[in-house]
Amino acid sequence: MPSEIAIDVRALCKRYNIFKSPGQRIRALLFGARQDQPYFEALKSLSFQVERGAFLGIIGQNGSGKSTLLQLISGILAPTSGSVEVKGRIAALLELGAGFNPEFTGRENARLNAQILGVSGRDFDRLLPEIEAFADIGEFIDRPVKSYSSGMFVRLAFAVQACIDPDVLIVDEALAVGDIFFRLKCYERLERLRAKGCTVILVTHSMDDVMHYCDRVLLLHRGEAVYFGNAAEAVNRYYALGHVSVQPTIEERIGGLADTTVRNPDIDDFDWPDVSWLDALERQQTGDGRVRCLRFALVGPDNGARQVYQQFDKLRVLVEFEVLANLETPVAGFVIRTDRGVVIHGRNSGQCETVVPGIVRAGEKVRVMFEVPLAFGTGEYLLDLGFATWPSALFQQRDKTSMAELESAAGRHCVISGAASFSIVPRGHLGFDAQPFYGVASVDSTAKLSVV
Repeated sequence: MPSEIAIDVRALCKRYNIFKSPGQRIRALLFGARQDQPYFEALKSLSFQVERGAFLGIIGQNGSGKSTLLQLISGILAPTSGSVEVKGRIAALLELGAGFNPEFTGRENARLNAQILGVSGRDFDRLLPEIEAFADIGEFIDRPVKSYSSGMFVRLAFAVQACIDPDVLIVDEALAVGDIFFRLKCYERLERLRAKGCTVILVTHSMDDVMHYCDRVLLLHRGEAVYFGNAAEAVNRYYALGHVSVQPTIEERIGGLADTTVRNPDIDDFDWPDVSWLDALERQQTGDGRVRCLRFALVGPDNGARQVYQQFDKLRVLVEFEVLANLETPVAGFVIRTDRGVVIHGRNSGQCETVVPGIVRAGEKVRVMFEVPLAFGTGEYLLDLGFATWPSALFQQRDKTSMAELESAAGRHCVISGAASFSIVPRGHLGFDAQPFYGVASVDSTAKLSVV
């Protein structure tokens, strides 16, 4: 039986005319814009469908068209061309404090917002205790909202939107204002709404939230949809967009260096075992075309290919990349995540203090081996692989550089999401061998017990 479509976007386009003066804008309103009127196209022929009960994430760099799209879906803006069809009641949390009268109390604003969303007075009286409990702002509910902090604003606004049981709920970055406890509370409510058939649209710059909660993700770039689908792939493409031109002068930086770049024996004399390889070229790879992954293997301590491990076994990941352009300071990495997209552990060779060459030239291959003690809970896991580079000067100063600088300067040249899967099973079937710890990962914790 086909799923019901909650949101249907077809060839959606939104343009904003650009005027040089207020007088030119008034003339356009009175007589219409000229045919050669300059314009900015915020969205370009966008088409997609969202099923009822789905949790859709929308991501993209600032200025990609995310907020414009949400306003079109909400009915706040009219499209220049194309159409948006939404089935059911829409609740939207698009801007902090939007729709609130600063002179009204929180209770009065909650009633006003609910009425705008089509909730009658009697229904609101029934929902008010739930709204008050969820917002949890105490006596401030009866004070003017102009006295609210940003956190109190978003608490009340989200409580109203979430407690009226909408058919479509849109949240645009508002949850970033709340503290961690309120955010967890909000996401729990979103999951409950989704279970009841509500369609949730989330716009956020938190890729962890996207990976954990979203079924599907729409990636926008300069008003166009560059990807619509799996969350992990969308996130990888999002990161790749930010680094398409990260090294525009790479040839100038390394062209004058001698071919006899110092190499550490640990790099060239790598113990590369003969194992059963998986062909990486058969898997979808995201990147800028400068690097491709040729093959990889998951093996145990005996170098035998394995997909099932016992807890605390050592997983060895072997990966071979081919470099297609001259690059600086190669760094390979991996991420282990659950089937829900939750990242359990990830590391790259730079964090492991692995010695790397300053330059890798086109045609060379880079081999890397990771050894990971599987001190994780039992279950099934996915492995992502990646290859990045940093400018050599910055990489040499990494201990004195912030993570924000390192991340912004990194060039992600090759990423494979879900390259392989593997399972972790208990060491034993009885007692504490079957469950040596609680949670997703083991740490070196200790205990003392006494009777007095």
